[in-house]
Amino acid sequence: MSFGDYMRFTFMCKKEKPAQRLDSKVAVIGAGPAGLAATGYLACKGYHITIYERLPFPGGMMVFGIPGARIPKNRVFLGCKELEEIFDVEIKTSCKISASGEEVLGDNLAKERLELQRAIDEFDATLIATGTWISNPLPAEGANVDGVYSALEYLFRNRSCELGLIPESERFSLGPRVAVVGAGLVAADAALDAIRDGHQVYLISIEKLFEAPAGGYEINRLIEQGTRHIERTVIKRVIGERRVEAVELINVDAEVKNGLILKLEQIPGTESTIDVDSIIVGIGQKPTPPSKNEVLGIKLSRRGEIVVDERFMTSREKVFAAGDVVAGATKVGRAFQSGLKAAYWVDRYLQGML
Repeated sequence: MSFGDYMRFTFMCKKEKPAQRLDSKVAVIGAGPAGLAATGYLACKGYHITIYERLPFPGGMMVFGIPGARIPKNRVFLGCKELEEIFDVEIKTSCKISASGEEVLGDNLAKERLELQRAIDEFDATLIATGTWISNPLPAEGANVDGVYSALEYLFRNRSCELGLIPESERFSLGPRVAVVGAGLVAADAALDAIRDGHQVYLISIEKLFEAPAGGYEINRLIEQGTRHIERTVIKRVIGERRVEAVELINVDAEVKNGLILKLEQIPGTESTIDVDSIIVGIGQKPTPPSKNEVLGIKLSRRGEIVVDERFMTSREKVFAAGDVVAGATKVGRAFQSGLKAAYWVDRYLQGML
């Protein structure tokens, strides 16, 4: 079978089944970059792997968030097809694994629900890689009116429409002028989508261009396409009784280092107003483990991330975790690295070397 140009999750081995098939079974919860990278590593070792993915297609943010201009969906799908057809990986889509029933973005597309306890009991090791699918809200007065959307849901609806999962009518109606808040990749991707759809975009960020988590290249690309970048600024107030009509901005004195905001103070007397028809908020996402509370002996941090040791093992024996659900929202490459490192320790655990 020829896949052509595709994303190889099994780059650790040749394009063929491993000579030895092992008896151990591994469950991977989440088919985003961390889960797929871990699966590829373990598939090369010969393990029997089942991936549980709550969305109708594997790929996570690579398919349901990031625009196709950056990561073509077909490359991801072909990589998953190789896992299935050559390495006998079972990918169960539209299957939500949960321990608390908490709903997150996209759960309405799941057709089957299984308890986390079952995924732990029926496998020799379980790897949780469920990402960050809850958006941080806009901390501004009046932000509860219509026309304020999360960047993640905006991107999710656009990608879902492209995949034929929802009708065109369920895309957000933004109006001509759009304020995108944030300077990370999710905000940058949302701005890119809005530009593509013909909107005038204002990118409002605490960070200056060279401090942007998305990288100066991505922000410059948006500016070259007509985006106005308003830096060292936050939205103080959303103007409009029922729907967004404008935003009141205020300059800030900020210190940003390695993506962390160490200092943030509003500067009185620097208020200004711009007319906008909608606001897309991309100021970070929260981890979405299978339970929002500590259950089954799996500890969470105060920020909701799954706590792991240096071997990526959780506080529950034989349960590992990797990717954004451990480290918080990050770039695809780092999620891949996390998945590979976790898979290394899963292998050592199953070989009795821990």
